[in-house]
Amino acid sequence: MNATTLRRGALAGIAAGMMMAMFSMIALAARGDGFWTPVNAIAHTVWRNAPLDGRFSFGAALLGMMLHMGMSMMLGAAVAVAAQRGSETAPKTFMVGAGVAFAAWVTQLAVWPALDAKAADAVTSWVFAISHLVFAMVVSAVLLIGHRAAAARVPSLRHA
Repeated sequence: MNATTLRRGALAGIAAGMMMAMFSMIALAARGDGFWTPVNAIAHTVWRNAPLDGRFSFGAALLGMMLHMGMSMMLGAAVAVAAQRGSETAPKTFMVGAGVAFAAWVTQLAVWPALDAKAADAVTSWVFAISHLVFAMVVSAVLLIGHRAAAARVPSLRHA
């Protein structure tokens, strides 16, 4: 594990977290639950004055996105570190990404209701499950693209 791996993982986590959030927000808006519901629910977990519906609240949006992106960066770094052990192949990276996302989903299913049952109930189960799958696919793809781009640059550095 090195700083480059952690940085690549954190950046991949940001990209994956953004896609995950956008999927959740669009899916819940399409269901009629409101576009800001997932972000509000995350914020409500630590700030009980955050709305639990689709209304926009600057404070809830800022807090919810900060918490979500922070967790996404940590999970992205975890995927990067685990995927780099040995050789970083596409199947291995996607399996690690799926495993980390699945573990995060299962953990949140158990922990979030204990922390804030109202917030956990605000996010529809199938949206929650699919959004974690979106995270797994995007974090893995971004890591592989970054790995392949870095590998393509290395030979030219050796010949310089």
